[in-house]
Amino acid sequence: MLDTMHHMPDADGDTYEAAIDEAIATCNSDMRGALKALLIANELLEAEVAALRHSQGAARKRDRRAEAA
Repeated sequence: MLDTMHHMPDADGDTYEAAIDEAIATCNSDMRGALKALLIANELLEAEVAALRHSQGAARKRDRRAEAA
């Protein structure tokens, strides 16, 4: 879903419009359902970013300990 979001929007926002249309169509024209799906997707992405930041921080600590040894 929302493959068009991987690209920067045109100056007039056509990419966003296409992504909105795609999200609504995917949810059988249910705008509330489309919004809910996008909010859930955003929460999942935020959790993934948090996990990546945590693992990056842990790797940096490991590297510092290895350098100090």
